[in-house]
Amino acid sequence: MKFISTLILSFSIMLSITPIAYAENPLPPDVRGEGAYLIDVLSGQAIFMKNPDEQYAPASTTKIMTGLLAIENGNFDDIVTVSDTILNNKLVYGTQIYLEPEETLAFKDLLYATLLNSANDAAVALAEHIGNDLPHFVEMMNQRATEIGASQTHFVNPTGLTETGHLTTPHDLALIARTAYQNPIFAEFVRTKTQPISRSKPDVPVLMVNQNKLLWRDAAIDGIKLGYTEAAKNCLVASATKDGRYLIGVILKSPGSEIYTDMQKMFEYGFTQFETKTFKLAGTAISSITVNDQPVDLIIDRPIYMTQKLNEQQEMLNLKVSPLSVSQLPSVEEGQAVAQVEILDGETHLDTFPLVASRSVQPDPDKKTSVSAFSTWIIGTILLAGVFFLIVSLNNKRKKTLYWRRHVRRSRRENHNKL
Repeated sequence: MKFISTLILSFSIMLSITPIAYAENPLPPDVRGEGAYLIDVLSGQAIFMKNPDEQYAPASTTKIMTGLLAIENGNFDDIVTVSDTILNNKLVYGTQIYLEPEETLAFKDLLYATLLNSANDAAVALAEHIGNDLPHFVEMMNQRATEIGASQTHFVNPTGLTETGHLTTPHDLALIARTAYQNPIFAEFVRTKTQPISRSKPDVPVLMVNQNKLLWRDAAIDGIKLGYTEAAKNCLVASATKDGRYLIGVILKSPGSEIYTDMQKMFEYGFTQFETKTFKLAGTAISSITVNDQPVDLIIDRPIYMTQKLNEQQEMLNLKVSPLSVSQLPSVEEGQAVAQVEILDGETHLDTFPLVASRSVQPDPDKKTSVSAFSTWIIGTILLAGVFFLIVSLNNKRKKTLYWRRHVRRSRRENHNKL
C-alpha cells in the first residue's frame, strides 16, 4: 500500500497550491533553464526563445513522442502482455509502476501510466507493443521526428533515461509537442489530473497522478509533460489556453523548482505582449488552376493564423504554392486536394496546408470525342500511307523484274546473232 499512499500524498500537496494570476509584463522573461522556447500553437510562430537550437537531454519529455506514436499506431481495445524486457535494469529503472513479465494491462492504462505517472516500465511495454521490439520503435520515433521537422532530435529509447546521443533542442521539442497537442486524444490524456488503472496484482500503483504541477496550480495550463534526470536536470513542456489562444512552452536543463515560475513568466509574456490574428480565413482562394478551359479556385479548408507583437508592425507571412501532380487534370471534384501551400515566416517553415478545389469540373465529352476522332484520323492516315508505300514498292519491284528479264532476252539474241 506504500505506493498508493505516496501517490495520494502527492495528490494532496498538489491540490494545496494556490492559483497564480497572470500579470502584464512587457519585458521578455528571465528563464534560468539553459534552453527555452515559446510557440503559438495556431500559427506555429515563435514568441520567445533561448538557445533554441542547442542540443540537450530531454529526460521524460521524450514520452511526448512515445505517447503520440502509441496513439497514432495503437489500438485502444488491445490488452498488452508485458515481456521479459521489463527486467532489464539497464533499460528500465527510475519511476515505475512495477510491472512484471506476463502481466497484462489495457493499452489505455499503459498510456495513462506513461503520460501521467511518467512510468518508464509502462513506456517500454507500450513501445514493444507498438514497434514489436524497442529498436524498431526507436526508429519510428526518429522517423516521426523527421516528418515533424525536428531535424536536430535523435532518440535512443522511449523513456528519456540517460543514454549517449539521446538529444533534442528547445525548438524541436516545441514542434513535437505542438504536433502531439493538436491530436485531440493526446490532449485529453495530458490534461487528465488523476486516473485509476486496472491491475490484477495487489499492492501496486493503480492511481495515476499527473506530475505536471502547473496543471494543478494554474487554470490556464492544460498539459503536457515534465522530466528529470541527473544529466538533463529539470525539463518541462507545458501548454496553456487563454482567450482562444494556445501556447506551448519548453524549458530544458533548469536547475530547480523555479522551472514552474519561469514557465508561467513565459506564458504571461506570450499572452499579454502578443496577439494571434487570422491571416487567411478558411475558404480563401490562394491560387487557381484551369480544368477543361474552366477556372477553378484553390482554397484552404482551414484558417491560417499569424502571431504579432502588440503595437509593432510585423512582416507578412509568405505563401508558397506547389501542385501535387505535374499532369493537367481532365476533371476535378469539389474538395479534392490538388496542391499544397507552404507557410513561411521569412525562411522559417511553419506549416503546410492542402489546397482543395472550390468546385467540380467534369470531363469534357466533346473534347474526348474530338481527341478520339483526331486519333482515328491520324491512325487511318498512317495506315493509308503505309498501304500506298507498299503498293509503290511492289510496283517498283515488278518494274525492276520486267526490266531485267528484257535485258536478259536481249543479251541472248545478240549472242545468237554473233554466232
